Amino acid sequence: MFIWMSFGIIILLMSLFGLLLKQSKKPTGALGFVMMRLWNKVYLPLVKWAMEYIDLNAGSTVLDIGVGNGASSAYLAQKFHTVSVTGIDLSPDAISHAKKRYPPDMFHFETMDVHNLTFEADQFDLVTAFQTHFHWNDLKQALDEIHRVLKQDGLVVLACETAKINYFLPELKNSTDFSNFISKIGFTLIKQHTTNQWMMYTLQKK
Repeated sequence: MFIWMSFGIIILLMSLFGLLLKQSKKPTGALGFVMMRLWNKVYLPLVKWAMEYIDLNAGSTVLDIGVGNGASSAYLAQKFHTVSVTGIDLSPDAISHAKKRYPPDMFHFETMDVHNLTFEADQFDLVTAFQTHFHWNDLKQALDEIHRVLKQDGLVVLACETAKINYFLPELKNSTDFSNFISKIGFTLIKQHTTNQWMMYTLQKK
């Protein structure tokens, strides 16, 4: 009896983990709404920490990938004032919430897959991805697309929990391995910052 109960609990936990993982990749419905609100509290400090290492010129254009309900995009616009911020997310529900939360005259949000960006080439000065790049189905293809839409010498900020890299991208948790990986795509790793919880890479388009 105890063995069957334990087995049932394991199955339940695995199902719950799968559901939360699915919502992390593409938040939908009421559960997605609740999770996005929780992410704002948990991950916005990560955004603020990472962006302390970045300077932007007036009039810069920013692409924020995996925005959820738009909180990270709003922070970028607030911090840098004169930049133009475009936020994208795979989830139509997330983008719908973002458009309701933030005025359309200040922000541009679109439902879009990072693996197939619809923007013109050489459009953005900075691309940011907070707590999301380890979820991308094909990291190389996504970075190829980011490289295409980024201006020459433009920057990419990838920031997330270190534990997520260790779990989802163990083959790239070493900065040397990651640097070698992105160099084949056309990026140079110019900065790396870590805490006991977070990590961020700053890449530059060659």
